[in-house]
Amino acid sequence: MRAFRSSRLARPLALIVLAIAFIVGMPRISSVYNIMVMDSAILYFIASLGISILLGMGGQLSFATASLMGFGAFMSALYSKNLGVPSALAIALATLSTAALALFLGLALLRLRGAYFTFATISFAYIATSIYNNYKPFTGGADGVINIPTLTIGQWSPGDLYGWFYVLMAVAVACFLLVERIRGSYFGRALASIRDNEIAAQTLGINVFATKVMAFTIAGALAGLAGALYAHFSTVVSQAQFTFDISVNMLLMVMIGGVDSTFGTFLGAILITMLPEWLRPLRNYMRLIYGVGIILLMVFMPYGLTGILRSALGKVRGKALSRKSDLQGGT
Repeated sequence: MRAFRSSRLARPLALIVLAIAFIVGMPRISSVYNIMVMDSAILYFIASLGISILLGMGGQLSFATASLMGFGAFMSALYSKNLGVPSALAIALATLSTAALALFLGLALLRLRGAYFTFATISFAYIATSIYNNYKPFTGGADGVINIPTLTIGQWSPGDLYGWFYVLMAVAVACFLLVERIRGSYFGRALASIRDNEIAAQTLGINVFATKVMAFTIAGALAGLAGALYAHFSTVVSQAQFTFDISVNMLLMVMIGGVDSTFGTFLGAILITMLPEWLRPLRNYMRLIYGVGIILLMVFMPYGLTGILRSALGKVRGKALSRKSDLQGGT
């Protein structure tokens, strides 16, 4: 019993230690430029958590994440710059607005299943790109929106990229805990049952359509929150920052880290965001590298980096238990 309890406590304690080490250590060892890239990775992580919910828990593949992230960014810019709403409140309102849009889209698109739903989200992504690029009253057109107020909470403001790092990490940790809570809840188990077998889920009394719509709404809220934070972080937003390619990159983040792992999503976000910086001489070949990487990932790492980590830890644990049993048998 003690071994079981200790094994259950080991994972959250390890994650807490890693989080503290990352938050404390990263600003000390990174340049200003690297912190800026890291801040972007954290924003993508927050948005990618929605994909982890939709795909990892519910088995629904969506390419609408970047478009919803863009909606949150433009809405927060509209609230704060044009309407004079305090930036913190603007972020909250933009998150709710994006959740409302995702709810509306979910009610319409989730009547489709499988590949039809996926193609519908691709269509939405291209429609959103066209609107963001041409509807100037909302997005400023191709020029985007500039001079967006930075985040202020009372009289306090992040001040610089290092301050933003701590703000974004605080939000990321809160979102991480929220998604972990969802995974262990009835809602998370209902999503998993729908992913595995919709007919069986229906026989268990699960409202499949409503559960999918709720998952899509939560994913939209996370994307909207990331977009709203991005607007006040960069103070400039434009259509070019929320393209279909960004949605593909965020999907890669989840797949590389592990579709069923919240921590894996974080690892994937850091890796995919930093990879172009590490491979800057090969920048023109990044699409080729990503393509080859996806093929290798599907063949050799179907469960992502966390799948490999779990397998390695399982082998180590198995060897330790077997050695312990041998010693007990010898005595």
